[in-house]
Amino acid sequence: MRTVCTIITPDYIPFVKVLSQSLRKFIPDINLHILVTGEVQQNTDDTIIIHSLISVINSPTAKGIYNKYAHTNKDHFRWALKPVFISYLLNKGFDKILYVDNDLFFVNNYDFLFDELDTFDILLTPHWTNINPIDDEKGLIDVLQGGLYNAGFIGVNKNAIEAINWWAEACHYKTEKNYHLGLYDDQKYLDVLPAQFNNVKVIKHQGCNLASWNIQTCKRSMTNNQVMINQKYEPIFIHFNRETIAAIFNKKDRYLEPYLVQYINALKTEGFDMYHNQGNLDFSNFDSPIFKIKRKLLIRTRLKRLLFKLAQKL
Repeated sequence: MRTVCTIITPDYIPFVKVLSQSLRKFIPDINLHILVTGEVQQNTDDTIIIHSLISVINSPTAKGIYNKYAHTNKDHFRWALKPVFISYLLNKGFDKILYVDNDLFFVNNYDFLFDELDTFDILLTPHWTNINPIDDEKGLIDVLQGGLYNAGFIGVNKNAIEAINWWAEACHYKTEKNYHLGLYDDQKYLDVLPAQFNNVKVIKHQGCNLASWNIQTCKRSMTNNQVMINQKYEPIFIHFNRETIAAIFNKKDRYLEPYLVQYINALKTEGFDMYHNQGNLDFSNFDSPIFKIKRKLLIRTRLKRLLFKLAQKL
């Protein structure tokens, strides 16, 4: 059974509705299961199956995560629950699951990801950050500190239960950013999976998990009125976090702009106006004088690295 799951706070119901619409556009009978870390105030429809914390927090590790994070750090709690929720669904008999963050937006057919789970037990998507230390030192450091793979997506089948339970135990141990210890919330633990567990597939389709961090390496272009990635891959899903949206607003990722317009309009239909929202997704600061200064400094730094690189060749 093809299943997608995500975790939200109650105020993100509009986001899962838009996520559901984008998923069902390509697989009409897809199951979307959501774990809500609070009381739901808005109505959903029968295409979205809601799970409560009471039903999911039913193992010693899950209870440990609840006791450690639920009342101290809401973000850490939600992130640490990813493997808990996946394990819960696997134990309920769902044999193919894609976990996706609620700010993902699917723009082309993703059914091949479920096909991969016929052969592989775990699917991971790289950040595809620029790792050339001369060209982009920050990109290399970011991927070494934050992790090779993005935790906004992971695919599993029923054979992955051991790995997922290990991930949950690791999140129970520590879900925090601690570069000295080599930790980055729930995400850095994913680096361990290909080495320690069998049948782990790193998805090489560069249209998966498009975001601000892979603008340089997953180059967008237009071919025959179709957006293409590195002139080879169609976009499959886009990670519309704050940085990705800011990059599009600031014309650094213009080929993804039509998809962002679709996303914003779909959210507005569900009652969330991104342009005027003053909550967690306020983007007004991206046009502030401080942000513009930072952007100019970044451009100058990249120019210096380019000149240094050219000088090495002389």
